Amino acid sequence: MMSRSQLKGDTNMSYGMMKLGSLGLILCSACVAPAPDPGSASTTDPAPNVSDTVDANVVLRVDVENGHTVTFYEPTPGGLYLAERMAPEQTFVLRDKEASDALAAFARLRPQAEVPAALQAAYDRARNLPSEPIAVAAHAFGGGQPAAEQAPAATPGVIQQALTSSSSAFNFVNNDGGCNWGPEFSFCRVNWVNGFFASRSPTTSGLCVVDHYAGNGVTIQITAGSSATTTFQAVNTSVQYSLGTPGSSVTRRIDVLNASGDNFHAGCRWGI
Repeated sequence: MMSRSQLKGDTNMSYGMMKLGSLGLILCSACVAPAPDPGSASTTDPAPNVSDTVDANVVLRVDVENGHTVTFYEPTPGGLYLAERMAPEQTFVLRDKEASDALAAFARLRPQAEVPAALQAAYDRARNLPSEPIAVAAHAFGGGQPAAEQAPAATPGVIQQALTSSSSAFNFVNNDGGCNWGPEFSFCRVNWVNGFFASRSPTTSGLCVVDHYAGNGVTIQITAGSSATTTFQAVNTSVQYSLGTPGSSVTRRIDVLNASGDNFHAGCRWGI
């Protein structure tokens, strides 16, 4: 398990960035196209403070709107996964297979555009990974406790009315698909605190949603086969994470770590 300070890195491995405004994407200079509107600020992945970044393994990032991004990561060769981050009042663009498969996601975000070479290469590496020799399918889940057993953590600068509203599980369940059914297995917790984990082995795909509504931020660990990586999720954000690229039959798992006093909703489904 990595500490938040270990999430520091540089952006040398970033292969490109894309901008999406009014539901139309504009390729940035990394992909040789017209420059983005200088009036619209680029959105970076949330981090504990301005000196910390989590971009060292970024293959590509697409800015959907202010505060809403889709980022493609490859922490290890073949360990490609994606994360769609947004503010609570926004709506996920990617659904089901689009949210778990990098090429399907890119096609949804940038219709008719050619897939960037770096993303295609990472995708090919992921699809060529071997399956695990697991004879019997199994699943595991747990961690944490109901948030009702503990008072919600205070969030500086957020009034109680907003906290109470965002702690409702209605949007997570009915709009974000956090507790949707999964063909192989599904599991969710609402109004949860102090950690969470869920896994399925083996499985060819997985997708998880974490809505973090109170606290100081959590560490998310994504595991797909032999690839495991961590990223930071800030408070007042909703994120859906693919558990690796669909294809090989491996263990796919999510852990919500460093979550003492952090309140959130979390749900996963496998085999989508």
